[in-house]
Amino acid sequence: MPLVSVIMNVRNGALTLPEAIDSVLKQTCADWELVIWDDRSTDNSAVAVSHYQDPRIRYFLSPDDAPLGKARRDAMRRATGDWIAFLDQDDVWLPQKLESQLALAKGNVGFVYGRTVRFYPGGSQRDYDQAHEYTLLPEGDIFTLLFADSCFIAMSSTMFSRSAIDSVGGIPEEVRIIPDYYLYVAVARTYPVRAVQEVVCRYREHSDSLSHIVALEMHREVLWLIDKWAGQLEPRTVAVCRRRHFTAIALEEMRSIATLRRGIARLLTQGSLASQVARPFAYVFHLVRRNIWPPRWRRLTNNSSV
Repeated sequence: MPLVSVIMNVRNGALTLPEAIDSVLKQTCADWELVIWDDRSTDNSAVAVSHYQDPRIRYFLSPDDAPLGKARRDAMRRATGDWIAFLDQDDVWLPQKLESQLALAKGNVGFVYGRTVRFYPGGSQRDYDQAHEYTLLPEGDIFTLLFADSCFIAMSSTMFSRSAIDSVGGIPEEVRIIPDYYLYVAVARTYPVRAVQEVVCRYREHSDSLSHIVALEMHREVLWLIDKWAGQLEPRTVAVCRRRHFTAIALEEMRSIATLRRGIARLLTQGSLASQVARPFAYVFHLVRRNIWPPRWRRLTNNSSV
């Protein structure tokens, strides 16, 4: 049985799959299996996987076209390792990702994550986690931070203890869009978390965003998550989180003439108009700061390896 089960959920990822799979094959830790769960792709994803003959790579075709939550659950049922790492079809690991995380996976640790760099089609890069791009990544009890600083962890940078996932009951059936965020919160509520401060993952940023319908569903699901844990958070933290996501819902509604009035009303009553007024200034501030003072990952990482 492998030490680590790597789960790759795939949906029409033929163009980027080889780079993602190759990054697993290049790991300095070789004690892994790769579970590729194909969620009914209609492109050449299966063909791309068939080119690999490594016996550690296991391919499964989903029996149904399922949302991400169910796809994650189904894939995890096929995993046999003590640790479960996730790598999405269009992201890339650095060679020492698993080795550096296993070095921290001791005691009662629930999951280990690492610094992630977003990379864009034009070649630009920035830290995935803007909240901590100039500081150390949070460790230990990060439960409250996962709400206060929003979801700052990239799933492709994580490695979970299988026993921790089992102890929190895995991913509930009602979670369709945000299984990753749910697992961070549920596991961090009970277990300490560790973080590799160096870059372990590259997150591919696409020019196309979530569809209007999926974006609305995602933010509503996050509001459900906030309500679920509200009793274990400070009231102010809950209020800030709810305003953040009601603002996002309002902006989505304002994109359509049919729901424009509803979106404006929601922004004024449940969201935060002030945050939208300040948004352009915050964008300019971060842009200027990054050019004057390089973020931590740029200062500590050999850019040629990232």
